[in-house]
Amino acid sequence: MNTPAELRDYLDVGTPVKSRDSPPRPAPPPTKPRSKLPRPTRFLSLQKADTGSDVCCQPIDKKAASEPKGQIKKSQDQARLQPLSNPEQALTKTFKLLHSASDDWEKKIEGLTSLRVMAQNHMDILMPKLHDICLAIINEVKNLRSAVSCAAMATLGDMYVHLQRAMDSEVEGTARVLLHKASEANNFIRQAANFALGHMVQSCTPTRVMNALLVGGLSHRNAAVRSCTAQHLERLAEVMGMARLLSGKKDLTDRFLIAVSKLAVDPAQEVRHHGRNILRNVAPNGDFAKMWDKFAPRKERESLREVISKVNLKERYILSG
Repeated sequence: MNTPAELRDYLDVGTPVKSRDSPPRPAPPPTKPRSKLPRPTRFLSLQKADTGSDVCCQPIDKKAASEPKGQIKKSQDQARLQPLSNPEQALTKTFKLLHSASDDWEKKIEGLTSLRVMAQNHMDILMPKLHDICLAIINEVKNLRSAVSCAAMATLGDMYVHLQRAMDSEVEGTARVLLHKASEANNFIRQAANFALGHMVQSCTPTRVMNALLVGGLSHRNAAVRSCTAQHLERLAEVMGMARLLSGKKDLTDRFLIAVSKLAVDPAQEVRHHGRNILRNVAPNGDFAKMWDKFAPRKERESLREVISKVNLKERYILSG
């Protein structure tokens, strides 16, 4: 403490100070009368400013405070996603919660959380009404309140992970609304959409996923949606493997190469980046030249040959360097 002002600031946060054995010195007269009540522990109010939550009225959990925030959130999620004692009744209640008034966002989040529990622990309860459930979730993804929208996207992500190929029939409809959310200005919403789409790519039937991505985002007017589509198509290509993609199978190889050709020459740089990454990975495959001559769009072949040439030259330069 170098100055009296710094000492005063230090004491004002409520940190206890031990008394010393030196003789007391007369204190300067206060500038205003002070209350005789004990000074409140003001350091708790600092936590409110850091987190944005009302924690100043709650006791501090020392164990929770010592854990990383991600670990705390994970343990809370695990505690919340325990099996339900009566899942049939819970599903009926969930539909009522999701169809509640649009401004009653807490009930909607409660209903979405209940669906996440059932996706993890009671899949058989969801299957007979899966389409109606997905329609209800899609409606909440569109919710103007970001907390509800993000909760709905997290619910879709859990359903992809736990129901996997049982979600194939719902992939196209759910992917379309998730891709649309990739164009939102809110960063948290974009991240939630990308996480959910990532789970879809990893969990559902690859051909269904590719069809959903191409239908929902390949020709979208918004560059952010096309970029999101290209990003997840790049990941899907890794999941499927280049040999399968270039097998010559109808409605697979042709759609894939036409889509990549379009993405590689897209006006938006972020879209071209992912499209050319896919070309870089697929070009070394032995069947690529044959499939390229068979399926690549004729009007774009010359420009695409230049793109592939540049990609290959850049790759060789990187490897030689």
